[in-house]
Amino acid sequence: MEHNPHDETKLIAVIALLVSVLLVVSILFGITYLSDLRHIDQEVDAKSCYIKGG
Repeated sequence: MEHNPHDETKLIAVIALLVSVLLVVSILFGITYLSDLRHIDQEVDAKSCYIKGG
């Protein structure tokens, strides 16, 4: 079988794409998790969710 440098370049590009997607997802998850921890002490007022009838 003949060695094709184009296949190796494709493989490196796919691996780099997967690593970058994993990095972005991890960063977004971390930001969301830390933001949730920071605002965990706020209570939700369930009565304010209802439409007030007149």
